[in-house]
This record gives sequence, structure tokens and C-alpha cells, in this order.
Amino acid sequence: MVIFVQRGVSLICVLASIPSPLDLPMKDLAVLMPVYNDQEAMLQALDAIEETKNEFTVFVVDDGSTEKLELDEARYPFRVILVERELNEGLPRVLNYGLDLIREKGFRYLARLDAGDLQKKNRLTKQYQRFQEDEDLVLLGSNATFVDEATEKPLFVTNLPSDWASLKKWTVFRSCFIHPTVMMRLDRLDPDCRYESRYRHIEDYVLFTKICSRYPSAVMPEALVDCLVRESGISRSSDRAQLMMGVRHHLRNPRPFNPLWYAYLAKRFAFLATPYAWRQLPKRWLNLVRRPEEVPA
Repeated sequence: MVIFVQRGVSLICVLASIPSPLDLPMKDLAVLMPVYNDQEAMLQALDAIEETKNEFTVFVVDDGSTEKLELDEARYPFRVILVERELNEGLPRVLNYGLDLIREKGFRYLARLDAGDLQKKNRLTKQYQRFQEDEDLVLLGSNATFVDEATEKPLFVTNLPSDWASLKKWTVFRSCFIHPTVMMRLDRLDPDCRYESRYRHIEDYVLFTKICSRYPSAVMPEALVDCLVRESGISRSSDRAQLMMGVRHHLRNPRPFNPLWYAYLAKRFAFLATPYAWRQLPKRWLNLVRRPEEVPA
């Protein structure tokens, strides 16, 4: 009886010593947010960050803005560092600059966030905890809600595969990682896992496809970020260039025995002839996205 009680007390002590998701300090986590001439959207994204623990660091990298960014770094409970670059070199280069900077600073994890996008409460904590539960995991995303900038109404919620096997299969046909939802384990990545300037507008898809093919990856079912659909965003302003860049990437990386490779090309050519507003219909038919009211609260 005494032995049983002692073992019970020991077990309680061990369980009590295991940190809960909200107890994790996240000191080795950095958030990367590139900004170009977007003061209001930058503040909007920073103001929306709400975490129970605030030991992480946000690196705001100014990609040579012609309008000087103003940022009061002391107003936030977490650390914010504004890094100013003189020249505007484009998104792939500024992302690689931030990636290298964060790695040099000794951070183990990197999370992405874009100006204007709003992450849900404890998004970073939930993803960071998932990494602590799975030591092999290298790339982790989540679903996202896409919101119309003009009306502020949700348009759709992504319906992404969640396990590594499904992600490796379906990433040939579709983008399975929403860029501002991603968190990566930097110390496991090969040096060649970087954003490629030759695939501008789809540099994130190319990088995450490469990582997912090599390293354990996952997507959390919960929609952890609200992504703003903006008229000036890449999906609208560089729509045709983005579609054609996807075609170019697939033609340079042929998979002649994979039907999904052909399906991707067919989808891209069909979208070239389809107005942007109509493209959500086939995505809903294929169950690639869901209406906001279809998602459990």
C-alpha cells in the first residue's frame, strides 16, 4: 500500500512538471513579416497577435519602402525588431534575408506572417506545442479563412490535407501550405531549402513542396489565420503571372506517371480562361475549400 501511494505521488509530480501548451516560453521562436510600403497593414497584423506567452521575437523586414515605416516597438508585449533595407529587391530575396538573419540569431523555429493578415489567439502557441509533441516534424501549417478586404466578410475556409502522406500526394495538384500559417523547424532544414527568385509569385509553393518531399510535415485542421484578400495582393494583381509561373515549374519538374501532375496543369490553364471570382465554384465542388458557415465553430 505504501509503495502504491509513493508511486502515485511520483506520477503526479512528473505530470505536474510537464509544461502545458500555455506554459511554453517559445524563446527560440521568431516570426518573420516582410513589409513594403504598407504601414497600416503592418500594424494591423502586429496588433492582432495575442499569445498567452510573449517570449518570442517578431522580425519586421522593410523591403526598401519608399514611405518610411513607423513602428513603436515598445507598445507590444513581445519583442519586435524592425530591420530596414535600403533597396527593394522583391519578396523572395527579402524572405531569404529574413531566413538567414533569424538562423544567424540562433532561433530554432520560424513562423511566417504577412502584413494585413490576422492570426487567431494563441496560434503560435498551438503550433509550437505541436512541434514539442513531434520531434520529427519540420514543416507545419494550418487552414486559413480568406476575408474580402472591401466588405470584411469571410469568403471561404481552406480544406487542406493534414497528414504527411496526404500532403506529399496532393501538393502535386494544389498548394497545401498557406504561407502566413506556416511554422518551420530551422535547424533541420538543408541549406538549399530557400525561396527561389526564378519562381516569383509561387516561391512559397516551390519551397514547401521541396520541404514536404523530404521532411515530415503536417497541417493543423483549425483555421489559425485570417488572410486578407486584397486588390493589391499577388493573387489579384499578379494573377496571370502566378498561374503561368506554376505551369513553368511543373513543366520543369515533370511527373509523367502521376495523374495529379496533369490535373494541376489542366487546372492552371482553365483558370487562365476563368474570371477570378468564379474560381471558387470548382474549388467547392472538389472540396478544396468550404463556406465559412460549413466550418464548425
